Amino acid sequence: MAKLRLLATVKVAKETTLRPGAVIEVKDPEDEQVVSLVARGFARWVKPGEAAEVEALPLDRIIAAIGKLDPANAKHFKAGRPELKALGEVLGLEVSAEQRDQAWAALQG
Repeated sequence: MAKLRLLATVKVAKETTLRPGAVIEVKDPEDEQVVSLVARGFARWVKPGEAAEVEALPLDRIIAAIGKLDPANAKHFKAGRPELKALGEVLGLEVSAEQRDQAWAALQG
């Protein structure tokens, strides 16, 4: 099965949006929609042997995104930490809990 890395935000259903950096498995590499995404520069094929994980996001970008969140907003902070979904929306990329925790620890000093 082939893998595709998204380079742009792609809405695949009413409630499903895939962010840049997401890697998806493609059953049919000849599929018209898949070919179109690659041709228009919205995605690229993951080469055999290439790491399929989300590429590392610089810590300073995550820290800057945290600074844009409202600590009083329950959708931005929960249990005293920034919410992953809110960070992802600010950055336009998915953020892992580990990445968030590293940035948050750096901000806390």
